Amino acid sequence: MISMPTLLGSYPQRINNMWKALVMGSALVLSTISSTVCADPVDNLVEKAVRNNGLAKNSQQKIDKLSDATQQLFSSYQLESKRIEDLNIYNLQLKQQIYDQNVKIIELSQSLEDISLIERQISPLLLRMIQSLEQFIDLDVPFLLEERHERIKFLRKAMERADVSSAEKFRQVLEAYNIENEYGTTIESYKGSVQLGDRSQEVDFLRVGRVALLFQTLDGKRQGSWNQKQQQWEELDDRYRRDIRLGLKMAQKQTAPNLIKIPVPTPAGVKK
Repeated sequence: MISMPTLLGSYPQRINNMWKALVMGSALVLSTISSTVCADPVDNLVEKAVRNNGLAKNSQQKIDKLSDATQQLFSSYQLESKRIEDLNIYNLQLKQQIYDQNVKIIELSQSLEDISLIERQISPLLLRMIQSLEQFIDLDVPFLLEERHERIKFLRKAMERADVSSAEKFRQVLEAYNIENEYGTTIESYKGSVQLGDRSQEVDFLRVGRVALLFQTLDGKRQGSWNQKQQQWEELDDRYRRDIRLGLKMAQKQTAPNLIKIPVPTPAGVKK
């Protein structure tokens, strides 16, 4: 048996131990509650921070995409602005070209009207020029008559041809005039025949410009000159034989140019 004092003596001790245990348990519970209460706000803050970081990252990505799109749009705008500026400059050039072309069209239209008027006037003019040239040949010293009349026939046929332009007809007429003009400044020899008495003889003709037309028979025994006033040939004496022969050689380029003595008709109105 346990004695009463002993029981009484251990009871307070037991009570004290129970209080200690209760206090320690309460402290542990409070510590756990406090730890739990303190841990929740931190986790919330961390979670919110992570969420905010994610949102910030997404926002930054959106901002980057918008920035890239904006830069691309700005580059496209600059490119289109440059194209529009170039097009405006090109359009101004085209407008100037169109204006110049319109001016040229007006000038060409006026020129075509003038050409039509000139073409209507040039044909009668050329015909008159050919007729005048033919009359001049008939009145001129009678050298190379066949060749010169053939040239007139050629010009008349050319005037009747539709496939020959007015410019070409005009050129041919001017060329004929130039040939006739050159006859007055050149010396020439050619073969032909003259009527001496009752018979025709082969001779060498010597043309000295339009000043004199002379002949000499092939045997060199007879010579003469054309009398434009009398419209006939006149025989010359032997004193002109050597000069005419020398003139024929000069015309044929068989000897160097030299002075020759030939009969020259006296101009009208000049006394001998």
